[in-house]
Amino acid sequence: MKAKTVKLERFTPMYGWRNRILRVDLSDGRIWAQEAAPYLPDFIGARGLAARILWDEYPEPVDAFDPRNPLMVMPGALTGTRSPYSGRTNICAFSPQSAPYTWFTRASIGLDWGAELKKAGYDGIVVTGASDTPVQILIRDDEVSILPADDLWGLDALEAQERTAAAFGKGTKTLTIGPAGERLSRIATIQTGSTSTAGQGGFGAVMGSKQLKAISVIGSERVPVADPERLQALYRAVGDEVRGSRDQRRRMEQLNKQLAQEGGGRARVYPCTNACPTPCQGFYSDVQSCVFNRKWSGGMSCVSNVFRGGRQSWLYDWDVGFRGAFDLSMHSNRMGLNHWEILVGLVPWLRACQRQGLLSEINGRPFDWNSVEWWVEFIDDIALRRGMGDALAEGGWRAAPMLDLGEDLMRRYYTGWGYAGHWDGHAAFVNPIFFPFWIVGAIHWAMDTRDPASSTHGYVQNAIYWGPASGVRRGDANITWEHMMGVGEKLYGRADTFDPRSGYEGKAIPGYVHAMRSIMKDTLPTDDQVFPLMFSLNTEDFYSRVAGMDGWDVDAALLRAGTGVDWDTQAFEHAAERVLNIERAITIRHWGRDRKMDERVIPSFEYDENWINPETCDRKALDREQFDVVMDEYYRLRRWDVETGWPTREKLDELGLGDVYDPMVEGAKAAKALLPELPPVEPVVDIHANDPDRVEKGEAAS
Repeated sequence: MKAKTVKLERFTPMYGWRNRILRVDLSDGRIWAQEAAPYLPDFIGARGLAARILWDEYPEPVDAFDPRNPLMVMPGALTGTRSPYSGRTNICAFSPQSAPYTWFTRASIGLDWGAELKKAGYDGIVVTGASDTPVQILIRDDEVSILPADDLWGLDALEAQERTAAAFGKGTKTLTIGPAGERLSRIATIQTGSTSTAGQGGFGAVMGSKQLKAISVIGSERVPVADPERLQALYRAVGDEVRGSRDQRRRMEQLNKQLAQEGGGRARVYPCTNACPTPCQGFYSDVQSCVFNRKWSGGMSCVSNVFRGGRQSWLYDWDVGFRGAFDLSMHSNRMGLNHWEILVGLVPWLRACQRQGLLSEINGRPFDWNSVEWWVEFIDDIALRRGMGDALAEGGWRAAPMLDLGEDLMRRYYTGWGYAGHWDGHAAFVNPIFFPFWIVGAIHWAMDTRDPASSTHGYVQNAIYWGPASGVRRGDANITWEHMMGVGEKLYGRADTFDPRSGYEGKAIPGYVHAMRSIMKDTLPTDDQVFPLMFSLNTEDFYSRVAGMDGWDVDAALLRAGTGVDWDTQAFEHAAERVLNIERAITIRHWGRDRKMDERVIPSFEYDENWINPETCDRKALDREQFDVVMDEYYRLRRWDVETGWPTREKLDELGLGDVYDPMVEGAKAAKALLPELPPVEPVVDIHANDPDRVEKGEAAS
């Protein structure tokens, strides 16, 4: 494709939002701007804008690798402002990783790419079509170019960013893919910076299918807000509230001592998202590689730490040390591969196959999990689709049947929709959560199109992190379950929502609430690890209160200060529910999604949990009959039909979506007539039931 540059028009200014969506069609080279105002404030931003655009323009689904698949990169309403933790940006498209259908779903990416796009004057970008040669998109405020990218194709994700910075300037922010995305791996990521990654969904392969190597942006403007003084005051207040519970200074001191003993390097905390008042992620400078003739500088967070091994279960009993883990984390990022899929899905499945005598090597190399060199070859096999890696690049959910290898073993580590477990208490061995709290996780898994824990940590993680099981202390006082239940009473109107001795009763309520809060976090946006502000180390009852209001109400206060839209918490939740319902309507219209389909994840919870509840001292498996009652209650709270799981006409009318119901139903009828019936889901075989090292207490991925 020949280089092309267009200068785009602007629309009526707004606070927070830039009132402009960039549209690019790579098939014919068109570049144009679309006004965002018709969607605002009703669909808020980020995945809300993406869902409404998708509904309006795609009455039928397209395949993930179809040129028509819209790659949408959507910052939130206040991205680019001083709103705390507001760098979060959603990437939405029909997903290569998802199953049994390539659902329209989302991933999130942090750091500062989204802020730079807002400063350039856009609320998002929608890329359709596909080029016949490698290309990149360059955005300089109003000027947008499609440029050749032959010199970038084949580079890893870090090299590509270095090249765009050299070409366009040091301040350039770039989204790019690595070799895995170029080869259409269904577990390929989109990367910005050394460490910030849109991991789940396989959206790197969508860029690869379009031959789109990179999207670079240079913005020069401030994002105007309605009340800058109020927004700044809230920024400071949130920082003061959160800082005490996220202090990583002692950990950095320990790591610096370790690095000094192991060959040098320096550790510090850094903000993993724009406008972060409480940096807590580790950034490591000049760490000598174990394998490559170079030093690394970058971050390592979340599941990346599992590359080290050294955990209780035999699944993770290797130990490559910190430097080895950092090597593998950085190399996986270079190649553009999803760490969660590798470490929580693929590796446990392959280790189980090894333990069962089904597999002893990869591409002629015997398993050697304690060798960093072996791991590098393994990662390269997947990213470059070498030998067995060609199937592994499809992700474990698809690779097992493709290879006819341990499909029953694979199911033990994949909860549903093509994704490995996450805060489910069963499939994943990296998130310690026990009954009854994983019931809420089961609700979210049943209702979503992907691993739901991109933005639903609010309940499942907080129940463990803040509860007595974690040992979080305030001076000499422990947080007790009575404190936790008191917070549950305030938030959900029921103390048993945080009662470790309770059962299924009451759990539909936090399931209902945090599905909306997930959308609020994505669309405002805020940090999923921090918001909603529920618990506090600064109050006697451990209930969060900030700047004279409940922490629960800070999200709406930020939106008001940033955009000037006079919504209270209830109004913001109503808008989030609008987004949730149109996302649900898309799955119904395109694939006939219904309650029967939601229930396909239930077998992933019907065996004994990984962790024992320390208060009851027993293991639980999901009881389908009792969980059916929870699902009934969830549908009723949503005002969806209990039999079908479909939003009712009355509910959609209430949300201002009166135009959605009839197309949704007609589309569902057409989908059910066209699509073959899905096979039944078989029970999951728990191969860990008799492990001598069965996890009793567990440990977090970090």
